[in-house]
Amino acid sequence: MSHPIYNLHNHTPFSDGAYTIDELCKAHQACKPVKFDGLGITDNLFCTPSSREIQSERDFERAFARETRDYVEAVHAARRRWAGKLYVFCGCEINWPLNKNHLGIIRTYLNGIDYVLFEYVDWAGLTQLANQARRWPCPVGLAHTDVTRQFPNTSMDQVVRTMANARIFYEANAGLLPMSSHERWFTVLPNHRVLIAVGTDTHDDLGCLAQVPEIVEYIDRRGLSDKYLQPNLRSEETDGATAQATRSV
Repeated sequence: MSHPIYNLHNHTPFSDGAYTIDELCKAHQACKPVKFDGLGITDNLFCTPSSREIQSERDFERAFARETRDYVEAVHAARRRWAGKLYVFCGCEINWPLNKNHLGIIRTYLNGIDYVLFEYVDWAGLTQLANQARRWPCPVGLAHTDVTRQFPNTSMDQVVRTMANARIFYEANAGLLPMSSHERWFTVLPNHRVLIAVGTDTHDDLGCLAQVPEIVEYIDRRGLSDKYLQPNLRSEETDGATAQATRSV
């Protein structure tokens, strides 16, 4: 494991996680099976309250503008506290079914966010996302996606080509273990330019951090070690058009 190891999917009490950012940082730093170089905070943003239907940009701003700014500020403050010890990336997770009609305004809310994970994307959603992914100010990826189940009527070759053309990255999530049960997908991936992120989707069980070596070992064995996503650390004032994903060295 000569490349940096990042766990890019963790939740805090800001959404539905049990541990604060600092508690997650301490847990990653203390994890014995693997030396983490950094972690990503990916709380759920733009979760439309069931009692409040979002019908306009004004509704969206009232519901989410302040909390999004507060979230980014909190993660960036932790980044400064942990500088020199761990990289702290500011990501977010977005529920596709809830937010597929609000993508235009969501793109304007991502100042200071390093990458976005979309969950529960179906094939129609992936094609819609692919048509605009390159216009997003930061890397866009699929969270905890079992390709066979999520896109049952689409060939893996078509899925991976769609992702590659749109530069959508794929998260190798602890929820997919054992990784060998997804052998077909990881056989297709090396032939395409799809970057890979590692994530545990940490909520209330820090024991999942110990599963990261198994994920990384499998990815490296499949010849994908040159495709790890390393998001740029964006400032809150970063011009979104300049933020791009790079490969780790």
